[in-house]
Amino acid sequence: MVNAMDIVKVGRVFFEPDSGPDVKKVIVLTLDSHVENVVTLVKNFKRDFYPAFIQSEESTYKLLIRAAEKHDNAKPDTFRVTYRRYKDEENARKSLGYSFAGHRFRVSDPDRYVELLIRMHHEFSVEGIVKAQAEFKTEKELADAKSKNFPFDLYILEMCDQIEAELETYAFTNDVQPRVFMDFHSRRREDGKIEVNPYPFDDEEIPLPLFYYEFDVCEEHRHQISKALKENNRENGVDFLRKMIVNAHNQAERQQKGMILCKAH
Repeated sequence: MVNAMDIVKVGRVFFEPDSGPDVKKVIVLTLDSHVENVVTLVKNFKRDFYPAFIQSEESTYKLLIRAAEKHDNAKPDTFRVTYRRYKDEENARKSLGYSFAGHRFRVSDPDRYVELLIRMHHEFSVEGIVKAQAEFKTEKELADAKSKNFPFDLYILEMCDQIEAELETYAFTNDVQPRVFMDFHSRRREDGKIEVNPYPFDDEEIPLPLFYYEFDVCEEHRHQISKALKENNRENGVDFLRKMIVNAHNQAERQQKGMILCKAH
């Protein structure tokens, strides 16, 4: 039975194998799954976990939640499949991948605070934060609170976004890559739960469901995609693969995998 939707809003993609050009299986995580889990983590974040955070106020809390709910809204419009070298060497192998380049700059909100949290949720730069704080000083409402709270709220959004992304990687691959934005350590326990340290959350365990589609690529399409990737034929290669991904609901049932984030002991 096919789900009633036009296309799948993509949150994450895993190719098997990812080296290409002969892709055999594709796993597509839904965007809603990722966003809902990030919101869950933001709401569970223990604000007094770090001493410096104690000076922050609750006045921007609803704005932070709204930013978490909207932070990836532009991903469907920016999603594309890539096949390129990830090293500068000429002989480095090409790999299949995907991109949402520019997605954080294409989400708007009536409140500039929400807009800047979204725009900066993949960076944590002193320059960017200082510029944002200076801008908030000119606002009529919550000027001081926004200026003071922005670095704390940005940190919370980024940390929760990255922890959720790491959880997804544990769920579908054993090759967990270090997160480049936030500093934390994680590991999979023998019981399958994912430990995170530091663990800045109220609940000692947080269930986080992942919703996804998984499908095998048929022999005919494998041959077409492989040939096109080798010949740099976008239409029959990466563009064709993108169409398959956003129409994953026409090829497979939506599945759920339950993951549990927990405190390290």
